[in-house]
Amino acid sequence: MSWNFRIFRKQLPADRELTRFVHHIFGVRTSQVDLYRQALRHSSAAQKIKSGLKNSNERLEFLGDAILDSIVAHYLYNKYPMMPEGELTKMKSKVVRRENLNMIGFSMGIDEQMHLNMGNQDIHDSIIGNALEALIGAVYLDKGYNTTRDICLRLLKQHGLDTRVHDDLDYKSRLHEWSQKYKRTLEFRVVSHRNSGGSSHYKVSALIDHEEYGAGEGGSKKTAEQKAARQACERIFSSQTSANT
Repeated sequence: MSWNFRIFRKQLPADRELTRFVHHIFGVRTSQVDLYRQALRHSSAAQKIKSGLKNSNERLEFLGDAILDSIVAHYLYNKYPMMPEGELTKMKSKVVRRENLNMIGFSMGIDEQMHLNMGNQDIHDSIIGNALEALIGAVYLDKGYNTTRDICLRLLKQHGLDTRVHDDLDYKSRLHEWSQKYKRTLEFRVVSHRNSGGSSHYKVSALIDHEEYGAGEGGSKKTAEQKAARQACERIFSSQTSANT
């Protein structure tokens, strides 16, 4: 009896911390802490619970992906009543594409809550985006569709939902095209890279003719380069627009 009591006392603070985290990022209170714990458990840290099945976040990710697709599709269907199916599909893909979910997941601090066992390997950004989908699946099971819809739309709007549906730019590619057209030298330079607690963090500069035009940070080199390229594009094309007016 005393042994079980000590285990309970040991786990309780972790449950409270997770409950606070869920309330902070989603604004809901939950008594089903196990759902959210599973949503944050990567397959590298999972245990086999039956033949061919582990207690990782993969099943919740599958569910959350489907729920998020439904929420965004419904939102776009109502917002753009004259838009044909093909265009709605393109718009939806721009919102729920992996890069967006990875970015949102990092901004929410999901990377700091993940349960992983990957040694010294870098955490790929998609692990965080997948965990976000798993958390959405957990919210759906815990609170139902309407609450999950409201939470997802609030998060997506905070991260530019209504502008991203019209955004089809790969900023790095656009910057390469511009530099080739105007015979400018383009370089992406890693300013710093640290690996702490299994998480990587990159800082990258976009240099044009050896002058910094943009800077970006992210959990992968690719993400940081894309952010640096976006900042450089904004500087270049806004100045061109001003010069032409």
